[in-house]
Amino acid sequence: MNKLLVLTIIFSIISFSNGAPKCTSSSCASLNTKCTNYYCNSQAGCYGIEKCQPIDACHYPTCNSTTGNCTQHQMNCDDGNPCTDDFCNVGYGCYSVGNDCDPAVICQKNCNDGNPCTDDYCDYYNTCQHSLTNCIDHDECTLDSCGPNGCIFTNISCNDNDPCTADYCSNLYGCYHQPIECSIKVPCTTTSACNRNNLCEDYTCDLSTHTCKYTAKYCGGWPCINNQCMTGYITN
Repeated sequence: MNKLLVLTIIFSIISFSNGAPKCTSSSCASLNTKCTNYYCNSQAGCYGIEKCQPIDACHYPTCNSTTGNCTQHQMNCDDGNPCTDDFCNVGYGCYSVGNDCDPAVICQKNCNDGNPCTDDYCDYYNTCQHSLTNCIDHDECTLDSCGPNGCIFTNISCNDNDPCTADYCSNLYGCYHQPIECSIKVPCTTTSACNRNNLCEDYTCDLSTHTCKYTAKYCGGWPCINNQCMTGYITN
């Protein structure tokens, strides 16, 4: 990161009454230290300028408060990334340029933490990283988890225990229950008595047997799911 060094100006206001100037050269000079010289601005008051100033953008100074001696220190431009070459320009400071590096050469650590549910790797800073293993298989017909030996994908059961449906699972949508032709012996005298609030099935009442009969809603050969025909549907 580039470090911009600016001239530090310290303002110390000394007030005078009766409209007189806010300072004099001698009053400000009395504030001088080994590392700061004070000057007078008649409108603003005393202000200080640090004695030690950087010689360029690649150095920063320190001042010995006892002797007033200045020492120039070179900026450390190392960003800790072995995949960059770091330099300093005397005009604007530190900068980095990417280089060709091989992570396999840079990283010498064995980052295996023995946990099958983490992905272990070494980054460019020679530091081990352990991210949670992504066991999501994007299959709506499996329950995804991680066990002692890694990812586990368990098939789900789509059985709805309804004799009037054939049960399937779509990798994209999950379980669906396709109405099939069936009869249920329930008392009915009107067709409305057979309504199960399932828009994927057609129903009628056989008045001769007082039995509800169900058939699948016609969707042109595609399944009906969630009250709508699903064209382009994929099942496993």
